[in-house]
Amino acid sequence: MASFWLFRAAVAFLTVLGVADLYFYNYARIHALFQQTPSIRFNLYGDPQIEGDAKLQREPRTGKFDIIINDYYLHYVYGSTIAAFKPNYVITMGDIFSSQWVKQGEYDKRIERFKWISQRVDGRNNTIRSNHTNMYMAGNHDVGYGYETRAYHIRRFEDNFGPLNRKWTVDIDGRTHRMVILNAMNLDKTRMRQYRVDAWDFVHQLVADIADQPDMPLILFLHIPFHKPDGVCVTSAKTEYRDGFVRYQDYLSPTTSAYLLHCLSPVLVFNGHDHNGCVAGHSVHAPVGNPLKLGDSGKALQSGSDMCNLTLEELDLYQPEIQEFALSTMSSMTGHAAGASTSLSTIEVTVRSCMGAYHGATGIFDISRNHQQQTTFDVRVLGHSVQASIGGYTYKYQEILLGHHLVVRVLLVANLVSCFVVSVMFLPR
Repeated sequence: MASFWLFRAAVAFLTVLGVADLYFYNYARIHALFQQTPSIRFNLYGDPQIEGDAKLQREPRTGKFDIIINDYYLHYVYGSTIAAFKPNYVITMGDIFSSQWVKQGEYDKRIERFKWISQRVDGRNNTIRSNHTNMYMAGNHDVGYGYETRAYHIRRFEDNFGPLNRKWTVDIDGRTHRMVILNAMNLDKTRMRQYRVDAWDFVHQLVADIADQPDMPLILFLHIPFHKPDGVCVTSAKTEYRDGFVRYQDYLSPTTSAYLLHCLSPVLVFNGHDHNGCVAGHSVHAPVGNPLKLGDSGKALQSGSDMCNLTLEELDLYQPEIQEFALSTMSSMTGHAAGASTSLSTIEVTVRSCMGAYHGATGIFDISRNHQQQTTFDVRVLGHSVQASIGGYTYKYQEILLGHHLVVRVLLVANLVSCFVVSVMFLPR
C-alpha cells in the first residue's frame, strides 16, 4: 500500500514538474502567440550588470557557480525573447557590467561573455547572423557618473558598443519617426567637462533638427530617468555631489529633465537604472508667476520653451533660479494617473532589470499604424505595461517575465531529483 501511494506521489511530482518545464522553456513563445505583428518592434533589456572577478574574491566558494548560473539565465532571457518576438532592434539599457573600474583583462573577458549572453556569438565564438540591430546605452556601471567618468571608460565603451549618443530615423507606414539614444551620464555636472559639452552639443543639434521637422515623433532612450517627486516610482529623488560634480543620482536634475521635456517633446522615453521598473507620465505647462529674468543677460524665461534658447553656460550660471522655474513648468504622475490625464505630453517607461532577482524582465515595445484614431491621445496603463494611441499610431509596451532566479534554481534541482525518481520507478530491481 505504501509503495502505491509513493508511486502516485511520484507521478504527481513529475506531472507538475513537466508542466513547469513546459512553461519555462516556452514562456516567450506563449506570450508571443497573443501579439499582433507590429510595424516595428524593440526588445529592451535593463541593467544586466554581469559580474566577474570581484564576486569571486567576495565569494570564493559559491561565486563561480553563481556567475555560471547567471550567465545561462541571462543567455536564456535574451535568446528566448529574441527568437519568439523577432525584434527589429535589441537595445540593452545600460549597466551592462557591474563596475566600470575593472581592469582591461577582466573587461575583455566580460565582453566575450556578454556577446554570448546577448546572442551575438554562439558557444564556439562564431558570429550569429541576425535580422535585428543591436544597440547599447552607457550606464553608471559602464562609464561612471559625472564625478567618475574617465577617458578610458568612454573609449573602451565606444570601441565595443558604439557611440554614446546616436540618432536615426525609421519609416513606419509612411511617417518617419526619430529615434535617439542619449548619454545621460554626463548631462549633469561632470568633472571632465568635454564629455558634458559633447552631450549638450548633441542635445542642441536635436533641438535644431526638431525646429526643422517639428511634426516628426521622437522616441528617446537614455539610462537615467527624468526627475519625479517621491511616490511616482519606487525610487526617490536622490543626488550626491563630490567637489561639485555628480557622485550619485537616481534621477536627472529638474533643470535637465524640464529642458528635455520642453525642447525635445518626446512621445515616449525609455530608460533603465531603477531596477524595479516604472511607468510615469509627464505634462508641461506655463510657469506659475512672473517671467524669470536671468541676471544682466537681457534674457527672460516666460515659458518652458524659452529654455531651449539657453546655452550650457547659461544653464549652469543661473542654475538655482532656472531649477525653480523648471519645476514650475512640469508635472509628473504615476502611470495610472497618466491614463486618466487630459494634459499628458510624454510617457516615461523605466525598463525593469533583466537580472534574475527581478524575474528576468524583457520589455517589448511595438509601434503600429492606427488608421482608426488619427489625432487622439489615448493612454491605457496596466502595471508596467502601457498602450498609447497618439497621432494615428499605437505605441505598446509590455513586460515579459521569466521568473525569479531562485524559482529557476529550484526548478533545476527538481529536474535533477526527477532523474533519481524515474530511475527508482522504472529501473529493474
